[in-house]
Formats: sequence, structure tokens, C-alpha cells
Amino acid sequence: MEIKASFIDQKRARANFFILGLFDGDKSAPKSLSMLDSAAHHVLQESLQKKRFTGKPGAKLPIYGTSQFKSTDDLLVVGLGKREQFSTEKLRRTAGGFLSQAKCQRAGQVAVLMDSFVGGSVRWQDAFEAVSDALGLADYVFDRYKSKPKDEPKKEIQTVELIYGKKDQRKTAELALERTEIISRAVTFTRNLANEPANVMTPRAFAEEARKMASKQKLKITVFKEPDLKRMKMVGILAVCQGSVERPHMVVLEYGTPYKSKGTLALVGKGVCFDTGGISIKPSKAMEEMKYDMCGAAAVTGIMHAIAELKPKRHIVAVAPLVENMPSGSAQRPGDIITYRNGKSAEVINTDAEGRLILADALLYACETYKPQALVDFATLTGACLVALADKASGLLGNDPVLINRIRKAGEQTGERCWELPMWEDFDDMIKGHHSDILNVGSGGGGTITAAKFLEAFVSCKSWAHLDIAGTAWVNSQKPYYARGATGVGVRLICELLREWK
Repeated sequence: MEIKASFIDQKRARANFFILGLFDGDKSAPKSLSMLDSAAHHVLQESLQKKRFTGKPGAKLPIYGTSQFKSTDDLLVVGLGKREQFSTEKLRRTAGGFLSQAKCQRAGQVAVLMDSFVGGSVRWQDAFEAVSDALGLADYVFDRYKSKPKDEPKKEIQTVELIYGKKDQRKTAELALERTEIISRAVTFTRNLANEPANVMTPRAFAEEARKMASKQKLKITVFKEPDLKRMKMVGILAVCQGSVERPHMVVLEYGTPYKSKGTLALVGKGVCFDTGGISIKPSKAMEEMKYDMCGAAAVTGIMHAIAELKPKRHIVAVAPLVENMPSGSAQRPGDIITYRNGKSAEVINTDAEGRLILADALLYACETYKPQALVDFATLTGACLVALADKASGLLGNDPVLINRIRKAGEQTGERCWELPMWEDFDDMIKGHHSDILNVGSGGGGTITAAKFLEAFVSCKSWAHLDIAGTAWVNSQKPYYARGATGVGVRLICELLREWK
């Protein structure tokens, strides 16, 4: 699907589907519609006068098969709710909805009147970015393993034309589309990594996909294999993979070495390519979803995909430890104790709390090697986070209120919302060990926080944030702009964070 911007006065092919928005309380059709198509403007104005349509949220007025229209076969008017309550996230959801309707109509050519979606906190540039962002996300489908009957009718949209009304908006529109296209490609790359089945996307295969991406995007990449990890004393990674025939890898991607003097942003992502729980095996119900336990690693890899093209003036590294957590005669056992390079010993109370064990190695490596100005990690870490926040927000914890506030702000702007949880010292006692320094699971609840407390023991960076994406990394049903499966959460968030980080 091609998304392009065009000026309202320029000549264009007739659209199959034309879309515009109206706010609750609007009593007249947008003037720009009359410039574009006087007949369509007249029909809509008549509908408003006869109160056939209001702009209440979710309301839709389809006007089909009107041959008198100059610019389109069919017109769709969508309700946007109260103007003062309109936001970029509401616009994204609206855009995802009207794309679905256009597909149902088998509309090959779609046009959108952009100035009709400006209002509330949504500025003109925000509208352009939000609509193109949502269209790119909503158009995604992972169907490479489905057979496709030859007689199955296609619902593909070839072109979406975003129409602006002032000539001086052209440059802004083109830059907005260029940016969202870059990020959309990176999110698609991330979602593809995560949606692959575990028999395909093994640690070795993930590392190879990262290598191909790095070569194409001209990023520096280092892939550490098992002999390297043993030499580097990556005890957590080695312990978790003991039960699997798939051997561990750790991918390190790097961008912007000339900007090191400005400080380094380090990204770390959990990469458990399949998680059975190990000896502390999970229930069989929904275990197939554990192919998504590498969504943190997919996110940081996808972020680097976007960064390579956005070209921020910052030094950025991503570290992705990659393992499988499987039960076998050689798997790690509950009660095992491992001692990390920083001298901290951890007792494995539950082998299903494996993500924090491999992240500890990666966090240590990132801090020791790059001494980052800021460090952000992503992990599908705890079911407790899903219980607390469902799929509405990622859990956000860390040691730097400034960084946490920046991430929250970026989350509100992108719709990848984050909710801060406390890191009080009281939680330290909940993972204090009897025969080791710390335990890999706490007691008495607070699982998301105690998991973050475990990670904190391996972070020497003074500005660190941990994002628990267990509830947001994938969805089990169709959402306004997400198909069932991986969401690619984290990519858009960090791209927005970097844009606002002066």
C-alpha cells in the first residue's frame, strides 16, 4: 500500500473511497470538501441539516454509489467526538477503523481529507503522522504460512492519498510521511521477527536476521556465540540454555560512533526464542504464545533498523541475548546458584523466571562496555504486569525520574502508553537470598517490581528504565490498528523519545 500526500487543487484520479471526519456539534460540512467536490459537499450538508448524522465517536455515514460525485465513488464520514477531547491516539484508532472499512469495500484507491481531522490536541502535523502511522500498522498481516486460493478476492488497497489544503503544508506533509514510512518498515520488521514460529526463529536464525538487517542498514554488528559467552562469563545466558539443543547467541548492534562524546543510549532486549518454563514447566494452555518471549530482543533490533534511517546525532547500541528455555536432563534446576561477573550470586527458585537471568548478563555487558548515559531495557518479563495493566500499558520502572518522565511522554504521544511502578527499597527484602545474594523470584506478590529489583542489581548506569512489555508485545484479537499477533511495541516509543531528547 502506497501512502502519499497531495495538494487539494492538483489533478487526481477518481478515488474509490473518500474519507473525512466530523466533530460532534459540527453543523456544516468542511469548506475544503466543497473545493474538492461540490456535489459531495451538498449531499453531506443535506444529511447534517436533516440530522441523519452526528459527529459522535464511532458514528459513520457511508454514502455509496453516488455517480454525481466528481472525486469519488463512495464517501465515508466518521464521527470524531468532542473537538476538545480529540487526541492523536483517538485519531490512530479512527484511521485503523476506516482502513478496515475501505478494505471491506474493496477500495483500491482511497483519499482522506486531512484538515477534517485537526482539532483538540491534534495539530496539523500530528494528524498527518498519526493517520499515516496507523495506516501502516493496520495494513500489516502475517500470512506467509497460509495457502492462498487462486479464486479468493483480494482486499488490498493500492494507494491512500492524504489531501492537504495549503501549499505551505507540502514540505511538512512529505517529511511526516517519510518519517512514518521509515518507522513503519522497522515495526513491520520487528513484528515479522516475533510472529515467526519458534521452529523457524531460533537464536541462531534471529542472529542471522539481525546480521542481514545490519548489513542492509549499514550498522555495526557483533554476534557472540557459545564459546565467546563462556569466555565472557555470561553465566545467566549459559544457565538458561542448558536444556536446549539450540545454542545461545548474543547480538550487539551499534550506530553513530562519531557521536560518542554526546553520550551513549544503550538498549537491551530479552530474547527467549521459546520459553517452556524449563523444569518449572508452564501449563500447556497458551504455551504457543511463548514464541513471543523474544519480543524485547525483536524491539531493540527493530529500533536499530529505524535509527539507521532516521540518523539521530547520538551513539546508540542494542544488546540482545538469545536463548531457548527447555526442559531436559541437562536443564538448570530450581535451587541452582549462579554467580555473575560482578560478584552477585543468584539462586534460581523458579526456572520459569529466566528472562531476568539472561538480562542480567546483557545489562552488565552494556554498562561495562559502553558506560551509557542512559539505558533502557525491554522484556516480556512478568505475568504480573499483564494482570495489573492488561494490554493497555507497559510497566515502567527505573532509577531516573527524568528518563521515566520522558518515556511516559513519548508513550502518550505514540499510543504506546507506559505506567510507572514504584522501586521502593522495601521490595529489596523480597528477593534477598538465604544461600545467595538474591533470588530470581520474590515472595508475597509484586512480581513486576521484584523482577525489576533483580535487574537493578546488575545496572551501574545512573539513568536506567525497565519496560515490562508482557501485556503489550502481542494481542490475541484484532485491535483498531493491530492485527492479531506481535505489535512491535517499543520501536515507535524510542523513535519518539529520541526526537524529543535534546
